[in-house]
Amino acid sequence: MKLPALILRTIRASLTFALPLSVVASVFVACGGGVETGGTGSFASGTITGFGSVIVNGVRFDDTAAWVEDADGARRTREELRLGMTVEIDSGAVTQDATGPVASAARIRFESELAGPVSSVDRMGSSFMLLGQRVTVDSNTVFDERLTQGLDGLATDRLVEVYAEFDPAAQRYRATRVEPLAAGLPWRLRGLASQVDATAKTLRIGGTSYGYAGAAGLPADLAAGQFVRLRLTLASAPLRWVVQSFSPALRALPETEEVRLKGLISAFNSTGSFSVNGRALDATGAIFTDGSAGLAVGVRVEVEGTVRGGVLRAREVAIKTDEEEHDSGFQLSGHITSVDVAAGTFVLRGLTISTARPGLVYERGGPADLRGGRHVDVRGLLSADRLRIDATRITFD
Repeated sequence: MKLPALILRTIRASLTFALPLSVVASVFVACGGGVETGGTGSFASGTITGFGSVIVNGVRFDDTAAWVEDADGARRTREELRLGMTVEIDSGAVTQDATGPVASAARIRFESELAGPVSSVDRMGSSFMLLGQRVTVDSNTVFDERLTQGLDGLATDRLVEVYAEFDPAAQRYRATRVEPLAAGLPWRLRGLASQVDATAKTLRIGGTSYGYAGAAGLPADLAAGQFVRLRLTLASAPLRWVVQSFSPALRALPETEEVRLKGLISAFNSTGSFSVNGRALDATGAIFTDGSAGLAVGVRVEVEGTVRGGVLRAREVAIKTDEEEHDSGFQLSGHITSVDVAAGTFVLRGLTISTARPGLVYERGGPADLRGGRHVDVRGLLSADRLRIDATRITFD
């Protein structure tokens, strides 16, 4: 069902101020389109670190009524969300309950940074090349269990999809999730254009140039310093990669009183003016909880602020180290699907959980209580092969 634009605007205005965002979501799903939110809710951007509710930046987002979509706006399902995916979430206001900050998600949008064939693997350097870009993996990178050997199992021409943060300081992508890519799907790259040659029709991301002569959707204002989203194809000399089309790389942020954004600094002018994941922010009035001396391109930060008049204004900025990200771990809540007693593992929300880590703590139960159908809350860290979760605490309901 498609409604006239005037009626849609009227409904949006009425629903946004009169009903919870979960109800807004259901109305627009019924109308066959995405959800538009803003003004009274919250916006979050970061990596999924848990389920039970979808956990992003330490907030539990109830996804029961959420509209889930991919970067092209195509409708997807809650079951397709995975640990390590980078997402944007429009939600109602963030409140507190016994578990910490919570909110009801209206829309969840996920997008990978790269998708295509692996061209080489550097196991000693914990990296691989994809679409001309260097992708590094670390203790925070989740490998889909279908990639049964993790990085060791990657080989030339293997098709993969990578959720990641682009680090312009090191000219690399820092992977948060790696999963198989089905054959026949387009090859895509999203990143920061460091150089644009309008005469030669080339642009540069990382250490690689891409030819865009004849590409569809060419932005009229294409320039260095912009994030771009490209659909690519393989070509012969003089350039290995050719752009087939451009599409929007960053969607406009909704007007909101609360923004929670985590990522790498992609451009830095001053402590009052820098960008995170390509989004410019005004930090002139911000509190820097860890000081501002460490701010630089490639540094990971967590930002809380507002969006007014299209301007993202930071209230608080905190620097986050790789060690802090790793130590915060993952959290999963749900009913156990199956148990392998001999292997010391069980399956929860499609993920294998190991109970072999030294110092594992059980609450309100013990190993004998691990059985199919039992509801548990698991906290843990990625295993060394990045394919499963090593539980550090298991709590039984």
